[in-house]
Amino acid sequence: MGSLGALLFLLGSLGALADVCEIPHVDSQLVERMGQHLLPWMNQISQEQLNPSIYVGLRLSSVQAGDMEAFYLHSLKLKYQQNILGCTSSDDCKTKPSMGQLALYMLALRANCEFARGHKGDRLVSQLKRFLEDEKKAIGHNHKDYPYVSYYQYGLSILALCVHQKRVHDSVVKKLLYAVEHDQHFYQGTLSVDTEAMAGLAFACLERSNLNPNLRNRITLAIRTAIGKILKTQTSKGHFGHVYSSPLALQFLMTSPMRDMELGTACLKAGAALLAILKDGDFQNVLMISTLLPVLNHKSYVDLISPDCHAPRAAPSSLLGTVVLEPAMEIPSQTQSSDVIRVTLKVPSVLPPYRHVIFVPAGSSLEDVLKKAQELWGFTYGTKATLSGPYLTSVMGKEAGEREFWQLLRAPDTRLLQGIAEYTPKDGETIELRLVSW
Repeated sequence: MGSLGALLFLLGSLGALADVCEIPHVDSQLVERMGQHLLPWMNQISQEQLNPSIYVGLRLSSVQAGDMEAFYLHSLKLKYQQNILGCTSSDDCKTKPSMGQLALYMLALRANCEFARGHKGDRLVSQLKRFLEDEKKAIGHNHKDYPYVSYYQYGLSILALCVHQKRVHDSVVKKLLYAVEHDQHFYQGTLSVDTEAMAGLAFACLERSNLNPNLRNRITLAIRTAIGKILKTQTSKGHFGHVYSSPLALQFLMTSPMRDMELGTACLKAGAALLAILKDGDFQNVLMISTLLPVLNHKSYVDLISPDCHAPRAAPSSLLGTVVLEPAMEIPSQTQSSDVIRVTLKVPSVLPPYRHVIFVPAGSSLEDVLKKAQELWGFTYGTKATLSGPYLTSVMGKEAGEREFWQLLRAPDTRLLQGIAEYTPKDGETIELRLVSW
């Protein structure tokens, strides 16, 4: 039995003693290593690369970045307030943040113990409420259609307004309730754990804040429904859905006051599985790390209802339980691998279908493979910058249309969980880019 298997077996045995959602103890050095991944991003303050989730993740964790935190928040404010408050015409609004970006920014403000108040705050709140109204209309009266963006961002926006104690109309909340009650967070028969967890976090906030009292009983029932569905997705390895959806699922499950043996055991197993992966250094995506850091500190986005506004953020490193980040010492590599790997890239969704063998250095990302194919083999592709990294928008001149996206697969039919910048192909793999509808 491997070390992970032994740990899961032990936790499974001890699970009978656990009836609340908790994770195993986390080594502070492991947390610090996770925080180190965020430092390079905090030094990148271009408009496209500013990411509110980084700030939120740090503020809900035991990791501190000192003056870098204050400077990063200042940069976020310059970007978002300029883009929202300076938006007086359609031309000015071209750089207006998306619904999800605006919601994350409002979480960042609350993480700094600020409420959205005054003229600037009212503009932010009004804009986010307009986004939600537009999404509600897109879903339709009979719930047969879908949001323009996604139910994930819909739930995130309700959560962001909730932690600022801003009430949204019951009709807006009812759309999210209906989606949970009628299994509308499934894709190709599989539950979107991230979407369900974000809805659950929004409901947990609404339940605690009692902003929609007429829906209280229905919200409580929806929370239990979401918990049950997420627990059913736990894999033999312990993940909820997959490794990258587990952090947000754990955030949601940790908000539950339920005392249940199944819940407690499931959280212990998921936490143990995540810790095993962290020790292997497999978490690289900045958005995933910022979602995971609160979990390692036993917190969730719902804690932004009442953030700890008195906790010092520039405390000395000797402070118990606190990790103060400093730039990691870079040790130059003594040797560089000269290994070359063979990756087959195929695109069956275009005419004529594309297929070529690409040779790249070992350790290259999938994005490196695409660049090499573009350089040597007539391949073309387009991306857009997102908070999760570059997102594939077109391949061989074919743009993903409305409710379409370019899916990344490893042959024969394994969906990749990482993006093009994170996934590292192995020698001999075949990577397929497939245009799919949702």
